[in-house]
Amino acid sequence: MRSLNPKVVGGPVAKATSVLATGAPDGWAPPTFYKGEVLNGGFTRLVVSVPPDRLAEVHQALVGALEAPLKLLYQRLIDRPRDLQLPKPESHVAVELSRDRVLEVLRRLAPLVYQDGRHQLWLRGGMNEQLVLDDLGMIYVYPDDLAFRDLLDSLGLPEGSGPTMAERDYVRVNLMASCDQQEDQLFHDLHLTPWAG
Repeated sequence: MRSLNPKVVGGPVAKATSVLATGAPDGWAPPTFYKGEVLNGGFTRLVVSVPPDRLAEVHQALVGALEAPLKLLYQRLIDRPRDLQLPKPESHVAVELSRDRVLEVLRRLAPLVYQDGRHQLWLRGGMNEQLVLDDLGMIYVYPDDLAFRDLLDSLGLPEGSGPTMAERDYVRVNLMASCDQQEDQLFHDLHLTPWAG
């Protein structure tokens, strides 16, 4: 079960926090590992779990491995200024992006991207490989490819298994008012346009 924490303004470390049924943090922290999965239809992916202090590093390394030009999909799940969980995600897209441009924006707007749970960020490379950063701080890489495994190994992530943030019973999504302006900046800098999907 996910709940919102729209009043957070001080800058939480994580996009989401595992909590008790009461909403109080339960002390659980995401482990560091990756694992392969086979989905319906035979599609494969890597599930990547890292603690908040490594999320930006690992995600940006994976972005650097995507084949340019890149396509970006920003899915807004929560309208933070209105304290509203959207009934259907709002999708905004940009195409023909260079890796360097995307990485520059991700680094500059890191609090929004890596500490705020209002959105999911999808990137697609020129070979149709896909990288998803979800609202809980989980990373998904499509397909399960040796090149991505080698990169994760080089970053010191072991292959393994265990509980992830996506499997916790209760999760509080952290939101920061200070990221409202960063969200506007992201839309402007990458020329994101609405997409009905």
